[in-house]
Amino acid sequence: MAPSVPPRCWGMTEGFTLAFILILAATIGPVHAENSFDEHQNELCNIVDELQFSGTKANQTVQWQVDIGPRTPGSQASALLRANFTAEAERLGYIVSESNHTSHGIEFTNLFARWVSSSEDADQLVLSAHYDSRNIADQDRNETNRSMPVPGANDAASGAAVLLELARLIPSMNLSYDVVIFWNDAEDQNNNYTEGAKAWADNLTLEEQERTKAFVLLDMVGDADLQLHNIQPGNDTLKERIVIMGRDLGMVDGVEDCTGLPGQDILQYSTTVGVLDDHVHAHALNIPSIDLMDTVYGEPKFGTFGSYWHTMEDTPDKVSAESLAYVGRLVELGLRTNAFIIEEPSIIFDENPVNENQNQSSQSQADSKSGSKTLAYIAMFAFLSVMALLVNFERPRKPR
Repeated sequence: MAPSVPPRCWGMTEGFTLAFILILAATIGPVHAENSFDEHQNELCNIVDELQFSGTKANQTVQWQVDIGPRTPGSQASALLRANFTAEAERLGYIVSESNHTSHGIEFTNLFARWVSSSEDADQLVLSAHYDSRNIADQDRNETNRSMPVPGANDAASGAAVLLELARLIPSMNLSYDVVIFWNDAEDQNNNYTEGAKAWADNLTLEEQERTKAFVLLDMVGDADLQLHNIQPGNDTLKERIVIMGRDLGMVDGVEDCTGLPGQDILQYSTTVGVLDDHVHAHALNIPSIDLMDTVYGEPKFGTFGSYWHTMEDTPDKVSAESLAYVGRLVELGLRTNAFIIEEPSIIFDENPVNENQNQSSQSQADSKSGSKTLAYIAMFAFLSVMALLVNFERPRKPR
């Protein structure tokens, strides 16, 4: 990945009618889809008690990946990783497939494991991480190391390991939607980035685009000093829900978790970073996307993602089971609560973008949402009434 995408700019929509509707919505409350994340918010702590993600097992998978050697595209280690992940996924009942591509002279292979739900014509969620480790340690302080492939413990193995551990849990979740676990290749080779994710997006059919309700990316999520930042571009609803869940998991500084203990300073959405990462290709297709990523690995270093990034120091001792557990439990909670299934009802009142000043406001919004169906019906009736009164004066525009 490369730190090259500027933060997204948000515009203001003018108009008396729209302002009136937004005021009405703020007074009455949002309209939410059936079976949505909002219906689970009051029981989040009960669900937290049932989470099963093992950071220890994920950490063992990180160590295994590093032990087999650099997982550069076309290497024996890359093929061994795919064979291992494929065998485990097929044992669990996934439908596994590969796709081969060539770009910039690099031959690479994307790996997919699909969990098919019991629902017909189900929506799908894509969980992704790159599994290739970088072919050159170009940021290493030692010049003699700069032509060597990096170990890739955090920048590659961490996200791939979390996905494998989640794959072991998904079959028991009884989800109402399909899950595609996408280990993408050729994310980080020479000066070429996100080639695997681009190939996936380029070959996605219109039907698959419409079925895909979200693309959730995990990248550099094992840092022992875990700090998840607000990555732009990204979907604001997904970010808001991540903050809500992170609060209950003890990942928001000073905010009590479900056990009553003050949260750690892990989910740092007050820090916004523009990143060219795998999720940008899904985002460009208007698929709601989010990148869960720690952009400071080691000591801060200008123009990079930290002093360990793209160096020979990206080793398993810099990764912790605790960090992997925080991220894995966060995604597991999202799966169990439908947090990543973004519905698009015809009327959306609660489009409040999360930006660098909205970490605390997202928590306040979360506390105020009850998901009441009665309020939803009242809001709908009020909205239609207002529309009937104002239709002859001004045509409202949908907020963006």
